[in-house]
Amino acid sequence: MNLKSKVIVINNIKTKIILLVAIIFIFVFTFLSINKDNKSINTNHSNLIVEECLANKEEYNEEKIITNNNEEHNKNNIDFPKEIEGIEVVGKLEIPKINLTTYMLAETTKETLNKSVTKLCGPKVNGVGNLCVTGHNYHNDKMFGNLKKLENGDDIYVTDMKGNTIKYIVQDMYKVYPNEIDCLSQETNGERQITLITCTTGAIKRLIVKAIEFYD
Repeated sequence: MNLKSKVIVINNIKTKIILLVAIIFIFVFTFLSINKDNKSINTNHSNLIVEECLANKEEYNEEKIITNNNEEHNKNNIDFPKEIEGIEVVGKLEIPKINLTTYMLAETTKETLNKSVTKLCGPKVNGVGNLCVTGHNYHNDKMFGNLKKLENGDDIYVTDMKGNTIKYIVQDMYKVYPNEIDCLSQETNGERQITLITCTTGAIKRLIVKAIEFYD
């Protein structure tokens, strides 16, 4: 191989190395930008949730809480903990389709989300309005890892701290970005609703499960 050929080969190697470094740089830069955007979205999401909940605060009306043909559930559901690791429990959530029985904690924080599902906003449990409950998509016996297996028409049972159980029926399921908060609306025309919220794989979107009170 003559000198000219060697120079060409060396130049080709240098070019490939430069291209490889450039590709790696672009990939890293894009990855960091996406993460930054996601953090921004999550921050905005948190702020919007607080504003939405404060703007749509609903008072609890005990007179409107009735048990609707759920005698079987009402018999044994009053004996559950008032606290989990010092955090107030506000109700019990049962979804037979996915074998989930869990307890709703009173507030949503990073700490409480690691312990169980939590009340995000809305009325008191089984009050009139849209009770929004959020949880991690972990696959254990108290989180929302199997929510995606639900279908329209599936049953959800919610029990308050006085032992009153309301049956809800899944009406809709869809995915949203973290800054899309229409699912938190308290405009329910005087009806009881429950909204379950969890992350999709990779936490890019949120899975929303909407259910309404069942009337026999």
